[in-house]
Amino acid sequence: MLPGKAENATIGGAPSARTPFDPGTPAGALGVLQRGGATSRGVPPKHRGHLSVPPSRPGDDCAVELYEFVFAAVILARFLVPLLIPVYPIPGILASLLLDASDRAIYAQFVEIDVEAYQAYDKALDIYYLTLAYVATLRNWGHSTALRLARALWYYRLVGVALFELTGIRWILLVFPNVFEYFFIAFEVVRARWNPSRLQTRHLVIMAAVIWVFIKVPQEYWVHVAQQDTTDFIKVHLVGAPLEMPWVQVPFAYPWVLGAGLGLIVLLVLATRLVIRLLPASDRPLAFHADAWEGTPEGTALVGRPRGTARPSRIILLERIALVSLVAIIFGEILPGWTASPLQVFTAVSVVIVLNAGVSMWLGRRGVEWKGAATEFLIMGAVNVGLVTAYGMASRRLDLEFDVGSALFFMGILTLIVTLHDRYLSLRRLRSAERSRPNELRPGAEGPG
Repeated sequence: MLPGKAENATIGGAPSARTPFDPGTPAGALGVLQRGGATSRGVPPKHRGHLSVPPSRPGDDCAVELYEFVFAAVILARFLVPLLIPVYPIPGILASLLLDASDRAIYAQFVEIDVEAYQAYDKALDIYYLTLAYVATLRNWGHSTALRLARALWYYRLVGVALFELTGIRWILLVFPNVFEYFFIAFEVVRARWNPSRLQTRHLVIMAAVIWVFIKVPQEYWVHVAQQDTTDFIKVHLVGAPLEMPWVQVPFAYPWVLGAGLGLIVLLVLATRLVIRLLPASDRPLAFHADAWEGTPEGTALVGRPRGTARPSRIILLERIALVSLVAIIFGEILPGWTASPLQVFTAVSVVIVLNAGVSMWLGRRGVEWKGAATEFLIMGAVNVGLVTAYGMASRRLDLEFDVGSALFFMGILTLIVTLHDRYLSLRRLRSAERSRPNELRPGAEGPG
């Protein structure tokens, strides 16, 4: 999440003067923007209601339809763009950050936003793209110490967000800051120009500590405790514009803002060039593709290779269960009608993951080789849809409540995470074996760290 992206619209500690809309038509593929009722601070997100498109005034049907289209497009982008992260880490995560920073402003051009509901929705989608960033470290990071530190930072944040979603207590996010995201970006920047094996443990610890103390703690306090919106604060207190004025109109009403913005860009460019000059000489040309400096690209290294036939270790299964369970619990807080408890989610995820591991092992013993990532996803997706269908039929016979739509949505997220996690661990083992033979490495390939 970008610094200063507030999740409750307040200026100078006072609530926003904007008037929220009335309950209306559900909008969007996920249904998460349907406003349910009054909100209150300190109430768990699931009980705060959701965002929606208002019925508006007569003749506004076109505006509502446009909003629904824009909302669906933004949601789709927030699910698809992060898929770039494993292969193009820096462009992928920066594009995800940009979408994360701009979606609320896009929605606000059409309707007033219920910020409490937006907060739960936004946190869940943040966790989605950061989960893909985490599994990307399994694919791309040959530096074992950096991977262990990233894993610790990621699960620390993931637990904090789950606690926040279940309790609605804002200071929890201050105690569990999102250090992983900026640590991921910093390490990928290093990896793009330098051999990361040059980084020793103390360098990585200092990097994480600087991000934690000087970047994330102030940001988390500003956003979650002070509940300030940086863009609105700048608009009202620095520019002097009315809060209700869209940013697109600000440069026309206050021409000096455009000049100040251009000046700031120039200063940032000059500062960046100065920092680059102070950095050590690069080891290799700048490259954004994750496989640019690996011994063998993913497709060549994995596709066509035999699958593993051994049972996955308990540690791998437990991590996979913990990862998917926490993500599912967080997403469950934004889905209307979802009533499963965390224990039920954990149990269901455990069963599905063990079954998926059994299917993968069975395929390996039958001689089925690794396929492309999309094919693997479709294969496991078909298996998991079958599980949902079977459970749905059993629930109907037993007269049990079962939301098929939510179950399929969760199964899609689970299938994606499990497929990539399994695939990238296998790729990591193959590349580790390759790194053990230095004479076969391409020039500039990463060392084992």
